[in-house]
Amino acid sequence: MFRKQELSQLLGGCLTDYNTYARGTYRGYQVIFDLRESDASAYYVTINATAPNQEAFSALTRYLEEQKANHENLDNFTCFEHYIRLELLSFKFVKKIPPVFNGIIDSVIQYITMQGFTAGCPNCGDSTAVLDCYRINDMHQMLCGNCSREVEALLEDARTVVREQKSSLVPGLVGAFLGALIGAALWIGIYKLGYIAGIAGAVTIICALKGYEKFGGAMDVKGVLASVIISAVMIYFANNLAWAWEAYDALKAYGCTFSDAYRGLHDILVESDSLRSYYADLGIGYFLTLICSVGTIVNAFRASTGSYKMKKAQ
Repeated sequence: MFRKQELSQLLGGCLTDYNTYARGTYRGYQVIFDLRESDASAYYVTINATAPNQEAFSALTRYLEEQKANHENLDNFTCFEHYIRLELLSFKFVKKIPPVFNGIIDSVIQYITMQGFTAGCPNCGDSTAVLDCYRINDMHQMLCGNCSREVEALLEDARTVVREQKSSLVPGLVGAFLGALIGAALWIGIYKLGYIAGIAGAVTIICALKGYEKFGGAMDVKGVLASVIISAVMIYFANNLAWAWEAYDALKAYGCTFSDAYRGLHDILVESDSLRSYYADLGIGYFLTLICSVGTIVNAFRASTGSYKMKKAQ
């Protein structure tokens, strides 16, 4: 996760790097670094800390709001009952990571130390229990034995509830179609600028999934499959529209309408010897879409079945 030199400079060298995450005890508090799934240059930093009272908890939230305003690398934060989660953005130049991260985390830990926060299990707050590290889906947490069993039981109950939920197919398809239209419009707009952007395909899939869930009332396996298929079809038509637009711009001086360009697109591509370029653009578009959205699709399938991963980490 971190280079050797970075690791030696981060938090006084207290972290152990386990490739997919790093953790250690810093000034008495358990600290875990996880990569943020949506951004490989961003990190979740979890600090086990329990407030002595509600007033201190509320004050912590206000303090972190001030820190967020003062530090551009503190992208977000969440305060839970027994732990804090910071979202830190790294600089492109990795040499700046240790001093920037140290400055943010040091100030937070200094604050919670002065306010009497205690370190313990992030689920129950027990400061005397022996903690083990568990990987829960794509995040890591230090949990006591009782809480690890409790969390797993809760995840199992949640999976049962999700599996019992069924979506309404026809309204869901309408929602997926409407959502995919947003991505298709973005695809055409980006193509007009002279680019093929996988992000537009990813937006198409995300919007289709959101549309299906909103109109269908839930997200299940058939909803994910339907959303992905509709997105793939929508990308095909968006690519056609983008190419037809290009053809219309080139031929409108000769009386060609956009409708003529779209209906006769295949013949125009053959006549202009552009058929291979058309299929190359479509293939690249699908490939980039897959690269940008595979995580979204996998997570959608996981969420639709309620599946989870929980195991003891190193």
